[in-house]
Amino acid sequence: MTIAVYAASVALATACVVLLFVAVRRLLSRQEEIVAVMLRRYDDRLAEFAQTLNDAVNRPHPPAALAPEEEARAIPEHGVMRLLELAKERMSADAAVAVVSAPSKEPMLATVGLSQAEVAQVGRMGVPDYRGARALQVAFNGEAATPPGSTPIRSGLAVPLLDVEDGQGMLAVLTRAPDRRFSELDITTLEDVVSGTRPALEAALELREPDAVPELDPLTELYDRRAFHALLDRELGRARGRREPLALLMLDVDRLTTINARIGHLAADDILVQIAALLRDVAGRDDLPCRIGGGRFGALLPRGDTREAERLFERLQATLREQPFPEVGVVTISAGATELMQDDDAAALLGRADAALGLAKVSGRDTVVAAAHR
Repeated sequence: MTIAVYAASVALATACVVLLFVAVRRLLSRQEEIVAVMLRRYDDRLAEFAQTLNDAVNRPHPPAALAPEEEARAIPEHGVMRLLELAKERMSADAAVAVVSAPSKEPMLATVGLSQAEVAQVGRMGVPDYRGARALQVAFNGEAATPPGSTPIRSGLAVPLLDVEDGQGMLAVLTRAPDRRFSELDITTLEDVVSGTRPALEAALELREPDAVPELDPLTELYDRRAFHALLDRELGRARGRREPLALLMLDVDRLTTINARIGHLAADDILVQIAALLRDVAGRDDLPCRIGGGRFGALLPRGDTREAERLFERLQATLREQPFPEVGVVTISAGATELMQDDDAAALLGRADAALGLAKVSGRDTVVAAAHR
């Protein structure tokens, strides 16, 4: 009888241990599931935050107004002063300076936001030797006389302005804030400002012959950013000379930062390649699709108007909806469309299209906003 009781006790204890083990195992499995779900939600929220931050940082700004005449120190050209004002605004800087030096030509200097003494101090810098660097950060001793009510210039960020062997140039933004530090994003922003005006500046200074063969983007095989700006200048000149319309469509892939975070940059690049191929397929025979950089594309429509640019977007939008990507599903795009106005130069036309694209982004994406008189 005693043995039977002991045996029953051992069996009961064993059953309790087994049940406890199973309960603990299930509890740990449940906790692992909860942690996995929380991590997935955290990744999704982090990707959404990164996308929102990226959209805010890269939201296009409207083109800057022309500088006051009294601030033009040496170069009165309309394009250079627009460049300086645009750089100053985009970088939230206190001043901007452009220096151009070319053989057999007098060095040229243009500034906004500086006193005469500061202009002389900056002019003594000349064109820095970049030695292959994308940009240089410069510091000042603050000894030059400042405009009334201003503090001395403390530092600046300079990038090359010209891209030719027989000419040198510098575009710099300057700050009076003692604690301002320039980032990689600042360098990219200033490079974007330069790229939009460099072809016209080189042509105006007769430093470069027009490139008969525009360069292609190595990833998508569309025209690249530099070719886009050269083509924009060319088509604008043709439209003016022939009194023909010209439309511009700027496109941006929605939530590209989120896509990069979820599937990686290589897989995301493959999506950009396929979108570029679709854009090429739906574009008209005379249209000029280009890749500006990242997930941003542009298309020039010679002899086209805003409505034709909208129709190009709608064809691309419909094709993307019909062809979802395996890893991310349907990829959407936003766009801004505009057409050439009577007083437009390249910067004004591009700025209006960029502003329309920005409105499309903040209006919910997957849409096109037109900015033109009907």
